[in-house]
Amino acid sequence: MDMDFLKKAKKNEILALTGLICAGILVGYFLLFLNPMLSKLFDVSRKVAKLQSDLSIAELSIDSMPKMKKEIADLKNKALSYINKLPKEEELPALLESLSMMAQGADVKITKIVPIKDTEVVKDAKTPKASIYEEKGILVHAQCGYHQLGTFIAQLENAERFMDISDITIESIRTTPKRHNVQLIVKTFVLKDKTK
Repeated sequence: MDMDFLKKAKKNEILALTGLICAGILVGYFLLFLNPMLSKLFDVSRKVAKLQSDLSIAELSIDSMPKMKKEIADLKNKALSYINKLPKEEELPALLESLSMMAQGADVKITKIVPIKDTEVVKDAKTPKASIYEEKGILVHAQCGYHQLGTFIAQLENAERFMDISDITIESIRTTPKRHNVQLIVKTFVLKDKTK
């Protein structure tokens, strides 16, 4: 009976020892092989997820490329139209002539038009010094009524060229109460000559 007990005990010890050895092998396998592989797998899966998000962003950018090209073309066209609205310096006489024609159309009698020298035009502190345009002032002396002046100013503001009106002075004429002496400064912007 003792022998059976010893045999059973030995068998149990052998089984326990075999179980411990197997458990040790499994733990060793996990620590030496499986754990590094799992950590690499997690790193790779994170990199794959980041690459997938980068790829989807790139695909969206590629899909929106025609729209961006159209926007760039529209902006270039808009810039060209703005440049066309800015007269060149040699076009100032034609601008003065169109100013005179607008005045005639509004029944404003221009008595004097004088281009103001660059030093006399008030420089705006917000205007960048390295801009492609410069401000030119035109001093206009005229005789007209209030309504004619309003029509003239509306024509100036709606003209194809950029023009700004400032420093308006209105004085009544005693002999003709419906007409007034008007003095105003029309500011326009001209493209700078790039050869200077």
